[in-house]
Amino acid sequence: MKKRLLLCLWLISVFAAAAGEKGGIICLGNGEMAVYEERSSIIQLFGPPYSSPSAFRLTTVHPEGVLSQRETGTAIWTHRLSGEAGTMTDFVAGALPCFVRTVENADTLRFRLKLAEAAAAIDHTPVYRTDGLQCALLITTPAGSFAYNTYPTLTDNHYLFMAKGDLRIARTAPGTWDIVCLPGQSDLRIVSGRDYPQCITHARQALEADRNTLLAQTRAFWQTFTGARTDFEKTLPGNLPQRALLLQTVDDVAVMIKAQQGTEGSVLAGYNYHLGYVRDQYGVSRGLLKLGHTREAKTILRFYWDVWSRKGKIHNAQGIGLDAFHIHENDEVEITGYFIIQAFDYLKKTGDSDFIRMIFPMLEWAWDCQVRNLHRQMLPFNGDETYVAGGILPRTVLFDGSAEATLLFLTGGKRLLEWAESQRLWTAQQAARAGEILHEVRLRYPDRFLKDGKLRTNNPERKQGLAFPPFRHGVCEACIHVKWTQRTANNRYLCAACFPHETLPDLHDETYYVQSVSLTPRYIESDVLPDSQVNQLVQDLIASYTATGKLPSRPDGRRTVGYDYGLFLFSLVRMNHPLKDSIYARMLDVIDDTGAWVEYYEDGVPSGTLCRPWESAINIEAAIEYAENYR
Repeated sequence: MKKRLLLCLWLISVFAAAAGEKGGIICLGNGEMAVYEERSSIIQLFGPPYSSPSAFRLTTVHPEGVLSQRETGTAIWTHRLSGEAGTMTDFVAGALPCFVRTVENADTLRFRLKLAEAAAAIDHTPVYRTDGLQCALLITTPAGSFAYNTYPTLTDNHYLFMAKGDLRIARTAPGTWDIVCLPGQSDLRIVSGRDYPQCITHARQALEADRNTLLAQTRAFWQTFTGARTDFEKTLPGNLPQRALLLQTVDDVAVMIKAQQGTEGSVLAGYNYHLGYVRDQYGVSRGLLKLGHTREAKTILRFYWDVWSRKGKIHNAQGIGLDAFHIHENDEVEITGYFIIQAFDYLKKTGDSDFIRMIFPMLEWAWDCQVRNLHRQMLPFNGDETYVAGGILPRTVLFDGSAEATLLFLTGGKRLLEWAESQRLWTAQQAARAGEILHEVRLRYPDRFLKDGKLRTNNPERKQGLAFPPFRHGVCEACIHVKWTQRTANNRYLCAACFPHETLPDLHDETYYVQSVSLTPRYIESDVLPDSQVNQLVQDLIASYTATGKLPSRPDGRRTVGYDYGLFLFSLVRMNHPLKDSIYARMLDVIDDTGAWVEYYEDGVPSGTLCRPWESAINIEAAIEYAENYR
């Protein structure tokens, strides 16, 4: 992808820079319906709920060029085709699960509608002929379709695809239609509901409302959200480098997160993950709190509370409006540490002690989960831990001691203990026992994870005397599918299909040093290691970056986790190190044209999932932190 031009496309005062030179994926959504677009093509449309399978793709056929722009403070997008060929304005209505596209074209414009593999369509045009529609297709994804991975929906999802204007539509192949918009104006609307009756009711409401009414309702929906944000135009220094770009990116990231937040509270992890991931929600919550969107941060915690109240547990990811758990190895660690800290981040920002008292039983459960996984004063790795999932660490370390998971336990546990004592929620005996556990783990932390002044990411010594479970739910080490796995004689884990046939080599202990882990203490404001020690860890990264100009998450690797820029910047700002100016500029430089950061970078080039709330939230918080401390 080409280098980003560091300028804002103020072509029209109300529009923001968007998909252009560096591409990207955009999301339009209102918590009920989510639509992902790549330029003017819809690559996914689904919901309600947000944990639903996509119904179809709608591709713009052979556009010579598209400039996509977003209306400031909203998820209303305009796609302008080159050569004055036409303009499309897209949005998901603020009050209905209804996608609206208005097409104004001087040249003939073609779209191709392609159903998802499991979807089917019935022609309902005769039912709506009196409404002046040229086309009305009822598209259904059946119960049993997979919202993500192997997690099936329990009911059908219904979508009514409606088209009006001077256009022609023809079925060209099974599950495929070509739509030809002749010069003039056309109107496409896709409406859904949580069942068939609701879909049809919503369709009638959408037909009764003209385009301007739906647009006004949508603007009002977004103005309510954007109006609650901190006014950074007033608070950021006037001489801040790239100030206009940062202000633009604040709006880009905030809208991108909100569009992917389901009404149930959890935020999608991107277009290919139709679930709510605990780990991702932590960074998102931090970003929302920094932006001033405390209501949205609270609804994430409420989502956990609702799931835990019904199920008595939380896993790596949960369905958003779908009763499903995405279960990985060791789900009782790392993620449980994150949402304890998340709760107290929210409390610190808002003072909402009544809410924290309400969810305290869930926080207490998260503490107990971690305590029972302690072995040799260390916690293991969660199976979907960032560096493991990204191939930076091998899956063979999962039962090793994890410096990050243990640090999360100590940091969150201290806050939980202090809160429980201040609110008299634990007996003296409970508090004393928790204090003893924290003291013992904290005392041994340097011995377990510091070596030659460096923070070891893993410690194989945790496996000494550990009884490996005979089964675990997670990733098969041979075929890499997520399912139940069984322990082999040499402590490898294979699924039922691979277990009789695959032989994997014996485990060989190896210690890894992931640079990102050295940045975690500052990010979560942990006091487990002394400040001088944390400074030295960061100094090592500064020396490496200064020598190479690169920031790989592992010293011998090419891959950078997308939020490493933000974690590095946090530490540099805290240290007031002059390198902070360079990292701030570089972090803004790798934003894509939609104003988002991505899952990974390979030698600085985006890879993995785009339109990512987690990485974007962490990085925008770091950028604001830099700006607030700029002199």
